Amino acid sequence: MALITLIRHGQASFGAANYDQLSPKGFVQARHLGELFASQQQQFDQAWMGEMARHQQTAERCLSAASFVLNPLVHKGLNEFDHEQVLMNLDSARYPTKQALMQAIAATEHPKKTLGKLFGAAMQRWQCGEYDCDYTETWQQFQARSHAAFNDIVAQSNGEHSVVFSSGGVISVIVQALMGLSDQVTFELNWALVNCGLTQIRSDGRKHTVLSINEHNHFRGQASDLLTWH
Repeated sequence: MALITLIRHGQASFGAANYDQLSPKGFVQARHLGELFASQQQQFDQAWMGEMARHQQTAERCLSAASFVLNPLVHKGLNEFDHEQVLMNLDSARYPTKQALMQAIAATEHPKKTLGKLFGAAMQRWQCGEYDCDYTETWQQFQARSHAAFNDIVAQSNGEHSVVFSSGGVISVIVQALMGLSDQVTFELNWALVNCGLTQIRSDGRKHTVLSINEHNHFRGQASDLLTWH
């Protein structure tokens, strides 16, 4: 019986020129998670990660802090969808550049709420399938490659415990497939996944069971300042 632990990457550099880098807090989150694994004497037999810098940085910092001697396998199917393209395609006439969009959001009374509202609308546009020609990867294609990546990991797990470093979108659509969630609920789950949170799935190769979603008790109490979503 294989056990798959999916980990969302640490906080990335939102608002910076390059989002795909952990923020200083993101590195601390990854180290804190690794220290938790060490204190629990947790054992992993395999490690996987996407190609993105934030996946690799989270994996390196977490595994190092846990003193695990694992060389993570890279799977491009674990890469996140292009969230910037999805957001920019919502209203490219009104917001022709990323800078224009970010400035408009920052000028609102509640920027985070504004971003959430806009991103929700952008996701609905992407998910509906009516504008597929506007995207380099359609929603259905993203779902299919995320599911394929998960199946690859299960197939190569040999009944062992694998730890997987990826992103919220990938994790949420894997859970969607296993639990029959709607696209809207899947988006809401994605938005709720915390940085360095854990989702666990048990598999016998044919049947997959979701054991937990978005575990983050390790960011409670004295570590509550490390709890972030974006």
